[in-house]
Amino acid sequence: VPEELQPLTDAFNSMLTRMQHNMEAQRRFISDAAHQMRTPLTGLKMQAQLAMRENDPGQLRYALKNISTSVDRASHLVNQLLAMARAEASEYSEQPLVPVDLDQLLHEIIETWVVRALDRRIDLGYEPAGSVYIMGNVFLLNELINNLLDNALRYTPDEGQVTARVVAQGDFVLLEIEDNGIGISDEDAHKVFDRFYRVAGTGVEGSGLGLAIVREIAELHRAAASLRSHAPNDQGERMPGSVARVVFPTYRLPPPNLVIPEHVQTGFA
Repeated sequence: VPEELQPLTDAFNSMLTRMQHNMEAQRRFISDAAHQMRTPLTGLKMQAQLAMRENDPGQLRYALKNISTSVDRASHLVNQLLAMARAEASEYSEQPLVPVDLDQLLHEIIETWVVRALDRRIDLGYEPAGSVYIMGNVFLLNELINNLLDNALRYTPDEGQVTARVVAQGDFVLLEIEDNGIGISDEDAHKVFDRFYRVAGTGVEGSGLGLAIVREIAELHRAAASLRSHAPNDQGERMPGSVARVVFPTYRLPPPNLVIPEHVQTGFA
């Protein structure tokens, strides 16, 4: 390619790459939606048909309650599918990351979950850490934190505990959501971030997409997500519950009123 046309060629190739990425994401979304929505919609239709045949007011209310529950499940699944599609979309993955106070963001999101936690008498705690900055996309980080909290509350029994915190450790920032729920095996801990994987025998409703969304967003931030049960104590006993952790690279704000010497600005001593 002639040197004069190289920038145009690079721009065109970049555009084609983005188009291919978007088309693949769209195909995955359509496939996932078709597969996952078929069962709840079929069940919802059957419940509606049964409700139409009921004459007993008590049985009719029971049928309508089941329909309402099924609608909530389908709505949650749709929202999760859309969140996954947004996390994969190039319009978000290619947006520049900006300095974000992760601790402040966590505090704001925790406040929106208090009512749900109170409904189940769960002690939802937040441990303040002060200003801790990372480079991030606020919209996607909201999705990440909300999915971690949703997962923790789902797998924590009534009157349990969930604690959220941000921990600064040198070059890294740790976002942790800790609970005293049912915990997770080492084998399942490696699989729960896969799409639609759900741990068998928990009896907890879910879409199997929450932690997959967390991993997708974490990777866009050059972060690593994990979920582990608590480590054994000094007596070798494993405490109930688990810890979800996302490790981000630290971003350090420049000092205020920083004056850059002229020889640094110009490159001459």
